[in-house]
Order: sequence, then C-alpha cells, then structure tokens
Amino acid sequence: MRELQVVVVVADGLGDRPVPELGMRTPLELADFSPVADVLVKSSVGLWDPIEPGVRPGSDTAHLALFGINPVGNYPGRGPFEALGAGASLQPGDVAFRGNFATVGEGMVVVDRRAGRFIPEARQLVEYLNERLGTIDGVEVRLYYATEHRVAVVFRGENLSDAVSDTDPHVEGVRVLRCVPRSGDPAATRMAEVVNRFTERVHRLLEECPINAERRSKGLPPVNAILLRGAGRMVKYPPITGRQGISLAKAAAISATALVKGVCSILGFEVYTPPGATGDVRSDLMSKAREAVDLYRKGYDLVYVHIKGTDSASHDGNPKLKLEVIERSLKALAYILDRVNLGSTVVAFLGDHTTPVTVRDHTSDPVPVMLYAPGVLPDGFRELNERLARRGSLGRLRNVEFFGVLMDYAGRSEKFGA
Repeated sequence: MRELQVVVVVADGLGDRPVPELGMRTPLELADFSPVADVLVKSSVGLWDPIEPGVRPGSDTAHLALFGINPVGNYPGRGPFEALGAGASLQPGDVAFRGNFATVGEGMVVVDRRAGRFIPEARQLVEYLNERLGTIDGVEVRLYYATEHRVAVVFRGENLSDAVSDTDPHVEGVRVLRCVPRSGDPAATRMAEVVNRFTERVHRLLEECPINAERRSKGLPPVNAILLRGAGRMVKYPPITGRQGISLAKAAAISATALVKGVCSILGFEVYTPPGATGDVRSDLMSKAREAVDLYRKGYDLVYVHIKGTDSASHDGNPKLKLEVIERSLKALAYILDRVNLGSTVVAFLGDHTTPVTVRDHTSDPVPVMLYAPGVLPDGFRELNERLARRGSLGRLRNVEFFGVLMDYAGRSEKFGA
C-alpha cells in the first residue's frame, strides 16, 4: 500500500455551542470557509470525542488520544507535559505542576486566575522567583516560563509524591486552596506541606517585587500568586515514530504552547516554534503555515500544526475574537493546502476539544472534524461546523479511533489479521 504524507492542523478548543451574541449560532457557523472550500468539498467530515461521550477532556489527554495513546488509566497529570514543554529536564522522582500567575486579594482570595492573561514581565518574574526561592524543607524548587500567564513548577528532592491536590480553585472569589495529600503515603503529606510553604513564600516574594509596584502604578493587576494544578511525574509512552503497527519514520510538531510541546516531545515528535508563534491570540499563524510547508517538503511523514488562540478566546468568553482566530486559521490552512501535493497527502483539520465561549471551559461536546485524502468518499460540504458534522460520513469517532482512521487513509497502519 502506498504511504502518504500527513498534515494535521488543530485549532485548540474549536468546537462550541450556540452563542446568544451570535444569534444562537456558533463561531464555526459564521466563519468564512471560502479559502479552503475547494478541498473541503472533497473531504469527509464527522465528529470526534477525544475521550468518550460525556467526558470533558484536557488538552493533554486529548492530544494523547489524537496521536494514538489512550489516556484512560494511562495519564500522569498535566504537570510533566507543561514542564517539558517549558524547557525543564525532569529526573526520576521529580514532581511537576502546571501553574498560573494570578492576582489575589486580602486573605488570599483569588481576584483573577490569570492576572490579566498577557503578562509582559512574566519571564522577569520567573527569574526573580528562581533567584530567591531557594529550597523548601530540603526540596529544590524551579520555575519555568511557558506562555501568557502560565508557568511550570518542578519540585526535586527525597520522598516526594504526586498524590496531592491542586491549590488552584478554578474559580474566582474564593481563597487559594490548601494542598492536601490524596493518599496515606508520608511522601504525599510531605509534598503537600512543601507546596503550601511554596504558595506562601511566592506570595510574599511577589508582594515585595518592584515589578508589581510598577504594575499597580499603571492600574494593572498585581501578579502576586501562583496557582498550582496537575501534579505528576515523568512517564514514557511508545513514540509515534517506530510504534508497533504504525509506519512513521519522521514526525514534526509546530507549537508555541508549552503543554502541547511537552506532549509532542514525549511522543517522539521533533518540536518547532517558528518566529512570531506566541501561543496566544496574537500568534503569527502564517509563520506556522510556512514552517509546516517547509517541514513537509523536507519529507516528514507527519506534520502537526497547533493553534492556541481559538481556545484562549473561548476561555475569555469572546465569540467575535474566536471567530477571527478561526478565520485566520483557515487562511493558514489554505496556505498549506495550496503548497502540498494533494494526490499524495492526507490532511485533517479539527479541534482537540470543545471550549464553548458561553461556558469558558472545556466541555464533553464532540469536535467537528474534516479529513481529506485521495480517494476519500466526499460529503460535499463547503463549510464545517457542529451541525453539519453530525451528517458527515465519518460518523462519531472516539478516543484513538480518529488516529487509526488517519493512519489507514495514509497507508501507514498494519492489517489486523491474516
């Protein structure tokens, strides 16, 4: 069977629900698909449940499933992915968390879980804390800047456990949570105590930081806390290249989002962040598209492009901005489609999960999917949205099934049986 190259473009949090501000339509239903309509009309469409119906996926678990790893019972927590993507080198025994720079008020009540989201001084604040935190009860603590308001925090020391709770309450107007052990292991009790001391020390140091005095003078929210979630340890997964039953020799991922870079790195992708890629709504998507075409022409079997801005706009409850990023994503996709050989390439466009702007968080709604391949049975649609996808011939796939379909159309999967 002839092996085809594969290009996958994911607009993070792409799916949505009807939005009152948009006349009870979704951003996808209003998007201009004309840049990609000529290829879309030759494609199959459908829906994908990253985990299974009724289960709200994280971006990390969704990406594992997208690339053929069932995360159910096989998930270490978000922290290690975030840390690896942010540049950490994890050792056995390290416990990593994903962190948000945040704004808290009196009594450690959360005022803004993201401290305004765009924090130009974020790297400086990470350096400031790394210079002053030192060790906590003999545990070394190191921060790594990710994107926007996000950081990764790595704890290194003896007798540590990842069986501890988050300090991020996930809502505003309540106190930062105390970290508590989730098992009777003394290492979990020790880890929780270290995390709580970390939270207190970080708050004190940031309150004293001259950067925050300057932010307050400008009317900006102070960055005076770090909310932690997703404790985990390093794990190993079968790499996407050389995986049994799948014929992929070279795979590349294009992203500026630490979490996604971490997942792809663990899975054996070569990870690229081109100039102008910022991992937020301001990201230069055409720079990512040019990088994708360049890697495709260099002969990579699989080229993956991740676009974060759709999810950021969703979390901020901004449907017009989400629509704008979707349309920019389609123009980037069109650039790629115009420059690959459609006679020998499989192309997919989808989200990793649904993030409705009315909810401002991930939901279990299935994600619309477009799949182009030579010889695929076309559905004849010239646009893609949540309603149309229900009528598509791909049906409703779940978990690793989409990866299996993708690899089959690319001629890169082994036959099951004689």
